[in-house]
Amino acid sequence: MLKKIIAKIADIFLGLLVTIYIVLEELVWDKIAEPIYAFIHSLKILQKIETLIYRFDRHALLVLFLALFALVEVQGIVALKLMATGQVIAGTALYAGKFPIAAFTFWLFNISKEKLMTFGWFRRLYELLILAIHKIKSSAIHQHIVARLKSVKEWLKNRLSGPRLFVRKLTEKFRISKYYKNSRS
Repeated sequence: MLKKIIAKIADIFLGLLVTIYIVLEELVWDKIAEPIYAFIHSLKILQKIETLIYRFDRHALLVLFLALFALVEVQGIVALKLMATGQVIAGTALYAGKFPIAAFTFWLFNISKEKLMTFGWFRRLYELLILAIHKIKSSAIHQHIVARLKSVKEWLKNRLSGPRLFVRKLTEKFRISKYYKNSRS
C-alpha cells in the first residue's frame, strides 16, 4: 500500500517536471528564445564579435560562458521567487528579460563549443545533460503528455476556428470598405 502511494506521488512529481520541461521547450524556447537567438545570430556586429571570440583562450571562454549562464539561471530563480511572493508583473518582466541574455549565451556556446568541450568535466556534464534530455523525451510519460497537449491544442484550434474566421471576415470587410472609401476620394 505504501509502495503504491509512493509510486503515485513519484508519477505525479515526474509528470509535473515533464510538463514544465515541455512548456519551457515548446513555449519559451520555440516561440520566444529561438527567434531571439536567430535575430542575434544575424546581427552584423556579432559576426565581428564572433571573429574576436574565436581568438579567445579556452579558459577565458569558459569564464565568460559560465558567468553568462549563471546570470541567466540566477535571473530565472529570482524571477520565480518574485512571482511566488505575489510580484507577478515584476517577476514576469525579469523572466522575460532573461531571454536575450540566454539567447546570447546559447549563441556563445554554439560558436565556442569546440573549445569548451576540451574541458573533460564540461564535456561530461554536457553529455549527461543531453542524456537526461533524451531520457525525458523518450519516456512514456513525456510521450503521453505531448500527445495530450497536442489533442488539447487541436481541440482549441477547432473551438476557436469559428471566432477566428469571423474576425478574419470582419477585418477583410473593413479593409475593402476602407479601400472603397479611399478610392472614391
